[in-house]
Amino acid sequence: MMDVARLCSELVKIRSENPPGYTDEVISCLQEFCSHIGIETQVLKKGRKHNLLSKNIQNTLLLCGHVDVVPALPDDWTYPPYSGRIDDTVVHGRGSTDMKGGCAALLCALQKVLNDGIEPPVDIAFVCDEEGNGDFGMEYLVQKGYLRPQACLIAEPTPVLSPVIGEKGIVRLHITFTGDAGHSSLHPVVGNSAIMQACSFLEYCKEIHAMTWSQDPLVSEVINNTTNSLSSLLSISQEEAAEILSRVSYNPGHISGGERINVIAQRCELDLDMRIPWGCDIPLLIGMIESHISHSSVDVLERVAPTLSRPGRLYDLVCAGIESVHGEKAMPGVTQAASDARHLRETGAEVINYGPGDLSLLHAINENIPIRMLNQCMDVYVHVLSNFGSA
Repeated sequence: MMDVARLCSELVKIRSENPPGYTDEVISCLQEFCSHIGIETQVLKKGRKHNLLSKNIQNTLLLCGHVDVVPALPDDWTYPPYSGRIDDTVVHGRGSTDMKGGCAALLCALQKVLNDGIEPPVDIAFVCDEEGNGDFGMEYLVQKGYLRPQACLIAEPTPVLSPVIGEKGIVRLHITFTGDAGHSSLHPVVGNSAIMQACSFLEYCKEIHAMTWSQDPLVSEVINNTTNSLSSLLSISQEEAAEILSRVSYNPGHISGGERINVIAQRCELDLDMRIPWGCDIPLLIGMIESHISHSSVDVLERVAPTLSRPGRLYDLVCAGIESVHGEKAMPGVTQAASDARHLRETGAEVINYGPGDLSLLHAINENIPIRMLNQCMDVYVHVLSNFGSA
């Protein structure tokens, strides 16, 4: 039987940075592993972007994860980022926590239950294009009808005692501000600078962030559950953690404008990423922004509502597995970040994110994953797979 740390290491060694998002080699490795444990699969290809799915999809419980990773420059790493080095306690390398470790734990758990003579009613999906907003990953598979599961377990790294049942929504805007060009010596008494318009708008974003939204009692409860782990992870107060989860957050990720230093800027462009809490009316929010900057153009690049899976059978099994392995009560959580779960929840499936990893090392230099976490998470998955098919 394949050791979970060793499988994680083998996956880390296979480079699959996004961009460019080529996953052909890592998918080939996973397909070979699946064949070895008796799982028939199919590969969907778009150039060197590959997805691995069960050959005969049952649409019951889907086990899934993404195998693309964010890039890693070798500077300042203790070990090369794609070494997959295993020492006494951790597996080192890019993607170990996000999320090749989780993929390895899923497959090793599946191997164990099959070896025990249990054939759980599950499908698998290991996909590309999660890290880079590509067009051939989970969103594509859902839109094309390949996947319509009853329930889905995604091996995204989460707090040890907190299966994640929801995530904030997304609004991404490209805003073009238009000013009146003129000689810089006249500004600000004369002239209308597009750059200053953008600065004024970003001040308005602070007002948006300060707004509160009416939320479902379940959402409020789960946000309260999540604030402890988030405040510990970020070394912030619980009030600040609650603010991240319950209010509109915003980031001006890219801004460019102006023609020359001595010219009042005629044009300025801004890319804005907003994360949307439960209860927020997205059309109302976009309308407020458009009204505030009525002389500018607003292009909506992406609009995704916040999602939440009501706890069901899969949630109960994951919690029971956590409590069996760790001896502590599990509590549902939500996240401010986006994952492939949002696409699967559109199908009506119960979707749970639960996986191993050190959350402080996501996308970071010296990313690694504790072997203890890999084994414990695999044991939780074994509990789920051993019991999902029973009445």
